[in-house]
Amino acid sequence: MPIVETTAGKSLRLRDRLGLNPETFARLVPMSTRNLASVESGKSPSKVVMRHLKELTRVVDALSEVIQEDAIGPWMEEPNDAFGGLKPIEVIERGEVDRIWQMVFYLRSGIVS
Repeated sequence: MPIVETTAGKSLRLRDRLGLNPETFARLVPMSTRNLASVESGKSPSKVVMRHLKELTRVVDALSEVIQEDAIGPWMEEPNDAFGGLKPIEVIERGEVDRIWQMVFYLRSGIVS
């Protein structure tokens, strides 16, 4: 079971929540699968990795308001016309997470772009 301890002692079970394999999840963070395995086995993540995990958690929390939660992981791996045919995971890898936040905003507000 993937667990990442935060400095506040809370467990973050994000990979399990998304239902993603280690390779795909590591791409989202971003980190190596070896580093992910170390973190999941109890090693404290670096400050940079922790920041990425917190941001990813915020994105997933927001997405769960507009997309059924069990569909978020598969959605991350599907090409999406809203992103020019890119997969949401590719959008995140490119550092363009603001495009996902924009989508969440529009879905929350009901505005059709």
